[in-house]
Amino acid sequence: MKRKIFSAIVAVSGLALTACASADFKHDAVLYHGFSHINPEEERIVPNAWMVVSGEKIVNVGSGSPPAGNFAERRDLSGLYAMPGLIDAHGHIAAGAHKIELIDGAPAVTIESVDEMTRFHAQNALAFGVTTVRNPGSDPQANARYDENVANGTWIGPEALHAGAIIQPPPFTGGAFAYPRTDEEWDREAARQAALGMTHFKLYVSLSEEELAKGIKAAHKHGLKAIAHLDGVSWTSAARLGIDGLEHALPTSPDLLEPGAREEYLASLGPDSKFMYRWFELADFDGPLFQELLALLVDNQVEINLTLGVNELTFNVDKVDQIWPPEDRRYIHAEALAGSLSFMQAGAAAWTPEDYDRARAAWPKVQEFAKRLYDAGVPMMIGTDGFGGGPQLAHEMELHVDAGIPVWAVLRMATSDAAELLGMGDRTGAIAANMEADVVFLRANPVENVLNISSAAYVLSNGVGYAFDELARTNDQPQ
Repeated sequence: MKRKIFSAIVAVSGLALTACASADFKHDAVLYHGFSHINPEEERIVPNAWMVVSGEKIVNVGSGSPPAGNFAERRDLSGLYAMPGLIDAHGHIAAGAHKIELIDGAPAVTIESVDEMTRFHAQNALAFGVTTVRNPGSDPQANARYDENVANGTWIGPEALHAGAIIQPPPFTGGAFAYPRTDEEWDREAARQAALGMTHFKLYVSLSEEELAKGIKAAHKHGLKAIAHLDGVSWTSAARLGIDGLEHALPTSPDLLEPGAREEYLASLGPDSKFMYRWFELADFDGPLFQELLALLVDNQVEINLTLGVNELTFNVDKVDQIWPPEDRRYIHAEALAGSLSFMQAGAAAWTPEDYDRARAAWPKVQEFAKRLYDAGVPMMIGTDGFGGGPQLAHEMELHVDAGIPVWAVLRMATSDAAELLGMGDRTGAIAANMEADVVFLRANPVENVLNISSAAYVLSNGVGYAFDELARTNDQPQ
């Protein structure tokens, strides 16, 4: 189905696109004009903008009267807003559904990849303007299969950077997880993932500090970035050990709490998700431990991906429809959605009404945490912890704006800043000459309301154009 959606005359939502001819550009050059160019890097909106695309690349950009020339087509996009293609920096594009099952008589957590589910999410990610995904962990063989199928046109989806099997002890198991024990096993696992084309190495919550150090060393030896979702080991320790990136607004190690608060926190821990709000109740952002952390994150340029929606949803599991409305959940594969909801609800099974009240009261501290990182100059990206964009990306951006981060900064976190941090800034993340033609055309202005990021009309991915309705799939339709 990989094809350009624009013909010589196409009418969608009242938009007519007409072709003409000339000879100053390559025979396949296409002129897009009449749109407003949202430029997050320069914090400005350029009206009546134009862009020339040839093959996979942007040849030239400008505003005002479009250039004359022999274009293969001229496409009038008046009324739309053009943004650089979006980047979901925490999208499990190739992951399957969470499952808890018995293996050899013991409970085990698996997240096995399913090609049909991956294709569903990949098309939806691109439909919503996500042209790049950083997938922070799933079966590396499934990830390699994703890359191959997208590259050869068998599947339609964003370009992806991947972490392979997440490094985590049992009960997590299956192709999406691995747990090296010896130095040789650490080296072998990092080498395996690198050979399959992975770019990141994901280290997870149950690792000891010694294991974290081994993981970082193995990752760097094989040219992988080491990223982590941590709990017991502190972000401070991880930064000192050389971690490249940290995931989630969950710096929930007791070692980051000041004496007194630390002991109270440790005494309250149990086998549930209550720690997610208890840590924020006790955190002192002006205390020496947190200030030391901020300085280390800035000095070491540790990349942070907060996925604030995870905190928000956990604090409101009893009000899922308000936080994660059914109209947004339609764009998640039904099996994956059921798995995510059941896994999240299991963690909150022991919550009482008082727990929910306390969690929601702690939400401003989560917002303050995000703003403190931004104000300090910590490198930040936008990620959903979903399956690669969709309405969740716009909501995640809204949560960052609600935390007090300027909208222009948030737009950069999902475009040019993310591209730079991912090592792609020389080819994507901006609408400019010689960049890949990764562009999303929106029906409404995201600077006025960042939720308008979800109003995609068309998307260009490496110069190939698709209409939203051509790609978007919903879980209430036949699969």
